[in-house]
Amino acid sequence: MKAKLAAAFAASLLLAPVAGLAQTGSAERFVTVQPADQWLASQFIGQGATNQAGETIGSINDLLFDKSGRIANVVIGVGGFLGIGEKAVAIPYSALAITADGNGKRVIKVGLSRERLNKAPDFRATEKTTYMRAKEQAGDLGQKAVDKATELKDKAGRKIEEMRGTEPAK
Repeated sequence: MKAKLAAAFAASLLLAPVAGLAQTGSAERFVTVQPADQWLASQFIGQGATNQAGETIGSINDLLFDKSGRIANVVIGVGGFLGIGEKAVAIPYSALAITADGNGKRVIKVGLSRERLNKAPDFRATEKTTYMRAKEQAGDLGQKAVDKATELKDKAGRKIEEMRGTEPAK
């Protein structure tokens, strides 16, 4: 009896799933630690990009993936200040040179001048992130506030003129 239990136990060990693989009908692998040769997209978003002269030409706003999961294009925010007045320009991922500086910090270089990027056509996303929608709404609200302020200023100017017209001359 013990021999049969031992044999059954040994057979169950041989048939047990390999450690690290999930059993969901197929052999899926779960990654538990970031591989040394892979980067987090969140670390790219917002990172500055420089040109060959070492000038900062913008920052990475987004990454475009193809259907195979590879990064196809990079969206860079150029011009403006602190995101205000900047435009989005998309370039092929292959146009980037990614290296490290003396401290091991990632450096992203683009082989285009600041002037060339500023003259490049705007990139328009067909999908909107929550951030994009919020930015658009903030821009719309800001424009409405400017329009209302202009309307109130004009109305106040007319009222002042009316009041001056009814005052006795000094």
